[in-house]
Amino acid sequence: MLRAREDALRTSDKLRAMGCTPIVSPVLEIMAAGALIPPGDYDAVIASSAKAIECGGGAEPYKALPFHVVGARTAKAVEARGWRPEIMAGNAEAILPLLLARYSGAAHFLYLAGRDRQAALEAGLTGAGHRITSVIVYEARAAASLTDEACSALRARAVDFALHYSRRSAEIFLSLAEAAGLSGALPGIAHIALSADVAAPLEALGLDVTRAEEPDEDQLLAVLARRVG
Repeated sequence: MLRAREDALRTSDKLRAMGCTPIVSPVLEIMAAGALIPPGDYDAVIASSAKAIECGGGAEPYKALPFHVVGARTAKAVEARGWRPEIMAGNAEAILPLLLARYSGAAHFLYLAGRDRQAALEAGLTGAGHRITSVIVYEARAAASLTDEACSALRARAVDFALHYSRRSAEIFLSLAEAAGLSGALPGIAHIALSADVAAPLEALGLDVTRAEEPDEDQLLAVLARRVG
């Protein structure tokens, strides 16, 4: 498990229920950025990660606005704070056409964002004539190394599967494995990626990669269940 620690521990419980033994080695550490949200004539708020809700407390004055989110966990985080998500989709590419259909005239969006993110959502909205104010409320810092447990398991060729949730975390994992002299262990692992974009750096090295049918964790774990047999 290469996700940020809190997410990795939550997924680890699911893996144990499937009969798997998880090894947690977060390659990202989530940190609040402490950014202030500028006052504005916003028409709606967008968040693409639950981390943005947890770290974006400054959005409280705008809770009466329509709130649109990417991901079921983001929706739950919004609801836990008493806000009501109106449009929800599994990824940025899926929510963009829904937003464009909802807002036919030019609108001003407040986007609670992470420092490292894909540009598709922002580019799509601005390209359609909308205005978007992106506020970086959190950042995901790269880990300095894999955990000792993960290194030992890789060295012993005792890792059967690696689950990859973002392109950046996959790239960091590859870099950390190389730095530890463990790149030779990676071809012996079945890598499962959340999407084609996540899979790209792994496939570029010729690794055994299976993509989830849809970019959500249930689909990723369904692939694992089939591979475990």
